[in-house]
Amino acid sequence: MENADATIEQTIDAILEVLPPVWDRIRSNFRNAGLGRFGISLEQFHTLRHIYRGFHHSGEIAQKRQISCSAVSQAIDALVAKGLVVRSPDPDDGRQVRLDLTSDARRILDENVRENRVFMRERMNSVSAEDRRTVGAAMDILKSAFLAD
Repeated sequence: MENADATIEQTIDAILEVLPPVWDRIRSNFRNAGLGRFGISLEQFHTLRHIYRGFHHSGEIAQKRQISCSAVSQAIDALVAKGLVVRSPDPDDGRQVRLDLTSDARRILDENVRENRVFMRERMNSVSAEDRRTVGAAMDILKSAFLAD
């Protein structure tokens, strides 16, 4: 049992050492593209992405992102002002306001994701095919361990 505990601790240390700086680098690339090319903040980008994924109400987005409703409202207000999100009455619940993306928002999301995939592809080019498969398997393992709830 002691060996299993040591393996768990080593795995936790490796995850905490590697994932935050890798994600910071990816986020930085998203942020730079968003601000530089599209004039949107990372918060606004995440809000657009959640609407794209089917979260059409601010409360849903706040809950999913685990942030305050006021933070989501600020992002939505800015996105509406930029012509990237439209508000309309929800046909299923008149008390709710439905959020939808404009065609410009979809274009921005597509371009931003495409740019970041190019960035990631450039980084992964130096990794062998076998190691890329290992990384993919590791991501599947982490997904099942942390996102199973």
